[in-house]
Amino acid sequence: MRTEIDNYLFSDMYEVEEKYLDKDILSFKGRRYTFRDMQLSINWMCHKLIDMGVKKGDHVSILSMNSYNWLISFLSVVRVGGVAVLNNYILRHNDLVQAIKNSDSKFLLVGKYVAAGKDPDDLPKLLKDTGIPEENCMSIRGRDLSFKRFIYQYTPTPLPEIENRAEESRRTSHIIFTTGTTSVPKAVMLSQYGLMNIIYHGLNSFDSECSETFMCLLPMFHCFGLLVVIAYLSYKRLVFINEMANPIEIYKEFLKEKAGDYASVAIIFDKIARAPGFWIHHGKFVKHCIVGGGFTSEKGFKFLERKYGRNKFLNGYGQSECSPLISFVFPNTPPEKHRVSVGTIMPGLEIKIQDPVSKKDLTGQGIPGEILVKGYVVCNGYYKLPDDKQPFDSDGYLHTGDLGFIDKDGYLELTGRLKDIIVRKGENISPKEIEAAFEKYKEFSRVRVMGFPSLTDGEYIIAAVEIPNKKGHFHERIYLDDLHKVLPSLKIPEHIIYLESFPLNANGKLDERTLREICLDKLDRIVDHGLYKETSKILKKLNKEN
Repeated sequence: MRTEIDNYLFSDMYEVEEKYLDKDILSFKGRRYTFRDMQLSINWMCHKLIDMGVKKGDHVSILSMNSYNWLISFLSVVRVGGVAVLNNYILRHNDLVQAIKNSDSKFLLVGKYVAAGKDPDDLPKLLKDTGIPEENCMSIRGRDLSFKRFIYQYTPTPLPEIENRAEESRRTSHIIFTTGTTSVPKAVMLSQYGLMNIIYHGLNSFDSECSETFMCLLPMFHCFGLLVVIAYLSYKRLVFINEMANPIEIYKEFLKEKAGDYASVAIIFDKIARAPGFWIHHGKFVKHCIVGGGFTSEKGFKFLERKYGRNKFLNGYGQSECSPLISFVFPNTPPEKHRVSVGTIMPGLEIKIQDPVSKKDLTGQGIPGEILVKGYVVCNGYYKLPDDKQPFDSDGYLHTGDLGFIDKDGYLELTGRLKDIIVRKGENISPKEIEAAFEKYKEFSRVRVMGFPSLTDGEYIIAAVEIPNKKGHFHERIYLDDLHKVLPSLKIPEHIIYLESFPLNANGKLDERTLREICLDKLDRIVDHGLYKETSKILKKLNKEN
């Protein structure tokens, strides 16, 4: 690693040379903003935060859909020395209360969020239930705070509280909650050091490959959405921010702006490709599709390539604990590697492949094991959790919980999740192998194989399948009998449960916790033997604990 990477701060993004000050750098709802606009907006917001009483180290929750004001709020909180707590705007009231209280937030910057849309009185209730005084809450909704109305009449004034404070790049600058697809979300403590090193060091070569225009189709409260927005701003490209509130509006903006590069998850790219009229455009104007979270299957990847064009999809692998990027499929990646790998390891990181049972080092042997990572991307830990709940080992490696191996050419291939391994009658079974057997059934748009606790066999194997616009009766037994031709009996699911659509979280990823709950409820109705009915409450309790 280069020694100067320790000095990179978010300020490197908006404190730019004079020649860039009047360059259009960001667009939101048809309004363009320049670097000069951002500087004026941040200066004004920093004064407001200081007047509210925000001091160095204070936790400030931001709760809003994507917007220019969200981004200004985030950068301003960090600049005054606070810790920006990024909240999921689709959470229910009780979940928001828990997240805000658990993060010890003293202040709240709030814009549009789902619970308030359903209940106009939600915000007063939220302040009451979290204990945040009304004077510590500021609205950042566009109707209440329009920077475009006054920034050109606003004269920036000195900020001695900031200018006299030496910034520490490694301090916790923002907290992002894990998506919580399989467990209770954890508050991941992240730094400017991790994020900006990915941009300037790990992705440095991508700067010359970027298009001049970029659209983010990800929520910015998630680490991948935040990363790509700040990366393209740092590379001085024009960034389009989408509110991410309405699928129709997402598609309209996709076609209207015709950006060169896009970042989203596979399911969003899939929905855009299936929208009426997409065939006319066929994604010809798209240069790069940056994908967070991976592809649902090789079949899904091939479909997207047919729709958008070959070699346009760049997959990034990582997790919130890694700021979030560990590896990346760069544009020069050979086509044959696109479909099977998640790219090469980011420069300067230490990666170890470890046998999850024996702890033997498998690095370089081409044998799957748990992926361990050490280096600039790694978080500062989980907020308020004890040492034995932190994700690091005694050597300082972060344990990702993902299984994979590095091939002979240096490309990382994922083989599953450590927690996903199903233990049945003493045997370890990978869900991916069973899911691959389902790919021949064209009527299933997606498949998820899961293990459920069993009092007799270790775990049940349940396959959930997505069948859009299903017609007629679902004949489960036909598929189970057919699977016996390609899978041993030990790996045949007990049941196949169909849904018209899988539940997704705000990031467009599968919400596995909700999917498991749906499957448990369905199993209560379709399983008629006494053992399951007697133990269903126990199983549901175990599911919530896991």
